[in-house]
Amino acid sequence: MKSKQEIAGLLDIYREQFPDEYESSKLFSDFLLQTAGNNLFHRKNFSGHITTSAFIVDVGYTEILLLRHKSLGRWLQPGGHVEADDSLLLSALREAEEETGIPKMQLLNVSHFSDNETPFDIDSHYIPANLKKQEDGHYHHDLRYLFVYTGDGKIDYNEEESTGLKWVKFTELADDPTFGMVIKKIVAGKSRKA
Repeated sequence: MKSKQEIAGLLDIYREQFPDEYESSKLFSDFLLQTAGNNLFHRKNFSGHITTSAFIVDVGYTEILLLRHKSLGRWLQPGGHVEADDSLLLSALREAEEETGIPKMQLLNVSHFSDNETPFDIDSHYIPANLKKQEDGHYHHDLRYLFVYTGDGKIDYNEEESTGLKWVKFTELADDPTFGMVIKKIVAGKSRKA
């Protein structure tokens, strides 16, 4: 698990690589400044908390794996709350394995940075209140990691969390308000490494 100071350091590295995202990451930086270290990940901290997610793409970088989220009713990448994970990257891997059944060894981390702990994307988004879970509306400050799926195609979804799973072509998401910018960043990152 990362300390508040280490997470602030990751944000600095991220902003240096993506200076045009300074304003869009301001909600996250304000959260870091205003929140005590032990509340950064606590799911009952309704001013917000840090989550992690896994963007899983095929080897050819043409499709992304999405799950139909049971509570939100939306197609999203695997992800969720940070638990007693040794790192944020391992939190994203755990969530991916729990939600898709893909073994960690079949997910190759692709980093835009010299260290694997800096996420390739950061997104702060509002989660509506959930009466069943007795949770007020709050923000998820999602640290997103990119993985290439190297497995044999045996993927399934966790029925407790999702109602479906599908591969979606990048071209179908190019203008999508949720995924469009992320897809552009994935493609640009691959081009820089090529």
